[in-house]
Amino acid sequence: MIETYFSTLLQEIDRYTGTVNLEGENIIPGCREMMNYLKGKMIELKNFALSREFKDDAEEIRFFKYQKPLILGRLLYFYKLYQIESNRPPNYELAVGYYQGEIEKLKTVFERSLSFFQYYRSGATYRDSFYFKRGQTEISPETDTFLFEPEAEFSTGYDRLVARLIAVELLLAFLTRRMREPADGEPLSGKKLYWTDKKAAAVELIYGIHAVGSVDNGKADIIDIVTAFERTFHIDLGDVYHTFIAMRNRKNSRTVYLDQIIEQLLKRMDETDS
Repeated sequence: MIETYFSTLLQEIDRYTGTVNLEGENIIPGCREMMNYLKGKMIELKNFALSREFKDDAEEIRFFKYQKPLILGRLLYFYKLYQIESNRPPNYELAVGYYQGEIEKLKTVFERSLSFFQYYRSGATYRDSFYFKRGQTEISPETDTFLFEPEAEFSTGYDRLVARLIAVELLLAFLTRRMREPADGEPLSGKKLYWTDKKAAAVELIYGIHAVGSVDNGKADIIDIVTAFERTFHIDLGDVYHTFIAMRNRKNSRTVYLDQIIEQLLKRMDETDS
């Protein structure tokens, strides 16, 4: 039941986000609009979750590990983006330095909770009962939220840390893209290329490239590859981690697009041979 509810809620959020103008001078009022909207959705999610019991530990863990953080992470993202853009210097050259400073601040967030983020991003599960079940009282240096959470019935503390990770990844992608945008009036050379397939296909391709370590000898972060892809093909891929989670949960092939690439490439080779 909660799976269906959350899927519907996330689709509503995606549709609404697509209607909000977050470009140029509209980004600050757009962020305000998204914050108000997502606050309302968080209240809806809380009321739904607390109106029923989780059917088992697995459902509770899945909720606090993946579902709640996806929405809370977006709220944190728009809140921080609102702050960053409100204080951005009007001059392009100064803005580049400003964005670089913000990127360095965000990197420290990763460094402070690196072991936890590595655990989460690796797909590990051996500590899930501690991280993502409510009622834990053990003191841990990994997070400063769970002991003082005013609403312990709706948080494990670590779900907020996951949400922070999601927000930071979105912010890093945005700021990196901003820094690489040309100054106003600066001409762009070469023909513009546009990604015309599904966003999920692009994310599948990007994660495949990252998995085999094809960029910078495997040292490139997934965010860097996403940013380069978005800039090259003029597309905003949004929350790529959420898309990746959806890929992992596919009932049939989890690599539909990559399977199609192999099939079509082999077909072309066969046709060329003949």
